[in-house]
Amino acid sequence: MVQAIKLSELTNRKRANEEGDVEDDSEIDISSTDSENEEAEGNEEEIVNIDFDFYNGNSEVDFHALKNLSRQLFGPQESNRIQLSALADLMLASPMTTIKTDGTESDPYCFLSLINYNENRDSDYAKYLKKVDPKLMTFLQTVDGNVNKKCALVLSERLINMPAEVVPPLYKITLEDASNVLDNNHYDFYVIVSRKYEVNFDMDEDEERRSKKRVKNDEIDYFHEEDRFFERNAKLHFQSPAKKGIISTYTVMDHDGLLKSLTELEEEIAKW
Repeated sequence: MVQAIKLSELTNRKRANEEGDVEDDSEIDISSTDSENEEAEGNEEEIVNIDFDFYNGNSEVDFHALKNLSRQLFGPQESNRIQLSALADLMLASPMTTIKTDGTESDPYCFLSLINYNENRDSDYAKYLKKVDPKLMTFLQTVDGNVNKKCALVLSERLINMPAEVVPPLYKITLEDASNVLDNNHYDFYVIVSRKYEVNFDMDEDEERRSKKRVKNDEIDYFHEEDRFFERNAKLHFQSPAKKGIISTYTVMDHDGLLKSLTELEEEIAKW
């Protein structure tokens, strides 16, 4: 259970990490309590401090972890339709931020990558997105026909227990890196892929009965807390039918909508 999280200026910390000049103090301090052990054994509160550091993608060590996290993001069915190795290479060649706990040579617990769609429209992943839904295909074709509009394909995933508090700085750092690549400009649109889950999904329920059952909105929850705000400010949003309790979601946002969503998320986090 996350009890306290402190955020500060993380862009400078990432720069220090990349330059090998990292201070000992953690920029994000997470204190967690194992309440079940406390109740069962009557032990005193146990505090676990974890240092989360922000790094660029490391092609020498992050490749397999990115494939595994991508497989988690898309789910077992959809990930089989994507060349995950090619996607990992594409992410590593794009503005990317990872979160690690044991230096740049360790595996990432979280990542965010902004792939330039305009430059990679013929990639396997871009072709996959165009086949997902006619609405998304139409949107991407509109971008294809307008050389003045820049679009980023957003890929982000983290271990289940990673707190949502890392999301605003993760985006801000990566957006700044993307701006540097785009000559101090920003993307006009962002295509974000994510997923939800059925809260009361029954693995033992047969497929025919499950397909006939109508799932209410209050029976669906988010893996990524930020998706609540992304959907609220989206230009386009749709989701796939549930597959074994998992629902793939697709959101298109403009730049102002993305920044507004991150601000709303930060305001929500401040109330926790």
